[in-house]
Parts: sequence; C-alpha cells; structure tokens
Amino acid sequence: MLDTLAVLAGAALVAISLADLVNTLVSTSTSYLRWWPSRWIGRGLFVAVRGIVRRLPETSRVREAALAVFGPALLIVLLFVWCLLQITLFGLIWWGMGDTPTIEGLADAWYFSGVVFFTVGFGEIVPVESVPRVGAIVEACFGVITVALVIGHLPSLYAAYSERERALMTLDAGSSERITPAALVIAWARDADAKKLDAQSERREQWAASILETHSTVPLLALFRSHNRQQNWVTALGLLCDAALQAQLIMGATDGHAYWFLRRAEAIFREMTSGVDLGAYRTSVADTAATDSSPLFRELVATLTAHGFELRPFDEAVADARQTRQSYAPAMEYLIDDLLCPRGFWAIHSTVKRWSEDHEIERMPRSSG
Repeated sequence: MLDTLAVLAGAALVAISLADLVNTLVSTSTSYLRWWPSRWIGRGLFVAVRGIVRRLPETSRVREAALAVFGPALLIVLLFVWCLLQITLFGLIWWGMGDTPTIEGLADAWYFSGVVFFTVGFGEIVPVESVPRVGAIVEACFGVITVALVIGHLPSLYAAYSERERALMTLDAGSSERITPAALVIAWARDADAKKLDAQSERREQWAASILETHSTVPLLALFRSHNRQQNWVTALGLLCDAALQAQLIMGATDGHAYWFLRRAEAIFREMTSGVDLGAYRTSVADTAATDSSPLFRELVATLTAHGFELRPFDEAVADARQTRQSYAPAMEYLIDDLLCPRGFWAIHSTVKRWSEDHEIERMPRSSG
C-alpha cells in the first residue's frame, strides 16, 4: 500500500513540477495560482532580499547590485529547483516500484533517478523489467526537456529585456537634470507643434504594447533591473504616463496616440498588480490629488502656455487629469515601492556625468614624449 502511494504521489508531483516549468517558460497565458512552486519560491526569495537591501541607503551601489543580480540568479535557482524536484520525485517512484534489484532504499533510488535524469548512464544500477526501462526513458526525456527549455528560453528572455531597455536610452529632455514630464513634453515639441507630441506618443505606445506582451507572459522580466541604477522601466513608464497625461491637455494632441499609450500602460500596471490590494495606494493618490494638484496644475499650465501650447479649459482639464491618473498611479506607486525602483529618471549622458562627479574622476595627463 505504501509503495503504491509513493508511486502515485511521485507521479502527481512530477506532473505539477513539469506544469510549473511549462507555465513559467512556455505558456503564453500565464496562470497566477499562488501554489505554483516557481511563484512562491521567487516571491519568497525576493521578499527576503528586499528586506535586507532596504536597510541600505538608496544611493548604495551594493543595494542596486543585489537587486540587479537577483533576476538572472532567480532563473538559475528555478532551474536547480525544477531539476531537484523531478529527481527526488522520480526517485520516490523508483523506490515505490521496487522492480530494480540494486535499489535497496530511498538513497539508492534518488541516486539512480539523478543518473537517469541527467543521462549520465554510469550503469551500476540497471533496470531489467519492461516497466522500469520505459520509466527510465521517460525520466531521461523529462531531464532533457527541462534543461533544454531553460537554455532555449534565455535568448528570447534577453531579447525582450534588450527591447525594453533600448527605449529607455532615448528618453532625454536635453538637460543634465532629472527628467520631468513637462520637460519631456517641451523637448518633444520645441516649436509647440502638437503633431510632434502625437508622433512621439505613437512610438511609446508600441513600446508599451511590447512590454504588455512580454511581461505578462514572462513576469520574471519585471525583476530584471536596468543597466543604470538611476533608470528603471517602471519609473520610465510612469514618467511617460505623466507626459502623455500632459499631452492630453494640449489642443491638437487630445485623444491621439497619447490616449492610446495611457490605455496600454494602464493594462501593464493592471497585469503586473493582479491579485494585489491597492486600496491604500488608491486612497493616497486620491488624497494627494485633492490637496496638491490645483497649485501644481496651475504651475504646469503656466509652463506649457509659456512654451506656446494652446490648452484645454482649465477646470475640464483638471477633472480629466485627476480621473486618468487615478487609473494608473496607484498600481505604479505600488510597483515602485515593491520593486524598490528609483523615484526619478535620468538620461544616460546625465547619469554618466553624475557618476563622474560623485567619484571625482581625474583624467591622466598625456605623455609629452
């Protein structure tokens, strides 16, 4: 009876492990069930690492380095877990079957399972009956599939990462300061031509659609940090959302591609916070909008008007802006806190300049000889 239960339990758990592997790396419709091993392992490890690095200053390079390493390291950890689980569970099956004479206990069964899984083939334990032979072929097949799926997944994973990061390189307001949404809008339309804003929003909409597709099917990508510690895809998405929101205030750019970009961004934030209670963040965003938005909004309107833009009526614009921002800001704020994203975005040349100033780089004098 115990042997039968061991075989049935091992087979069922092997199926769950393989399903988790496929759900994580292959499936285009990712399941968010909380009991998937990769989900609770990844989340548990991230919470532990985040709890440690949060104690470090935000400017600490150790903090950012640990967060940058976590995403790639998690993929290796998951590969190890998937292999270990299948080896152990197949070992349980071998022990329960008892058809291999040289397997005398769980330790022998686990060892034999590992040899078969990695197709090492030492040969000191050999199945002689038909069922164990078929089982050995099945386990070897599972081992090849597991390793091949992870290795084959790497090119597409890093291709999606590169595509995401490439768009961050072009976010530049033409100054060495932190990029603000208003500065971005003005940089996009130096001559106050609303059509240029619409063209920029169209480019960003395509980027947002790519993020929505890749990060919804491979949530692991969300943990991959940007090359530069003062850039982050979540912060960039929020910056572009606020810039698109301001473009919506400008006559000639209303309901153009800025509107559709906001729709894509809202879908991204909704997907990335599926199952999360955002109640506290919604309240915080609403309270901030109620208390602070009017003075800030008047200052924004004055800035855009001074640049030469023709704006929509003030009261109408304020009401629409508050409603639109409430649709994405709570999820954005949650992700910034959860992933420890920098609250600010600098262009590449700006970050290099700041790094040089912080480290007081001295140029070596040229040799006169």
